[in-house]
Amino acid sequence: MQLQLEVKEKNIKLVLLDGEKSLDETRWTDENNLLEKFFPIFDDMLVRNHMIVEDIDEFVLDTNIPDGYTTARIAQTIIKTLQFAHNS
Repeated sequence: MQLQLEVKEKNIKLVLLDGEKSLDETRWTDENNLLEKFFPIFDDMLVRNHMIVEDIDEFVLDTNIPDGYTTARIAQTIIKTLQFAHNS
């Protein structure tokens, strides 16, 4: 399983993939509250799909905004944290 976080300017997309098959997808507009919205949306996605975070093998970030932007740094931190937790 793969969780993909896509940040394209103000558009956020969270996708749960099994191979190349999309199992679930949620989109929202960023209002400088990515951290506040991400985890409740991620939790709802897991519940809808009868999964736990340990079921996900790979966490991917796809962004087109510069690394210096706060939203980009928050997105990177979310993905790195999930990867660290998974590998621990």
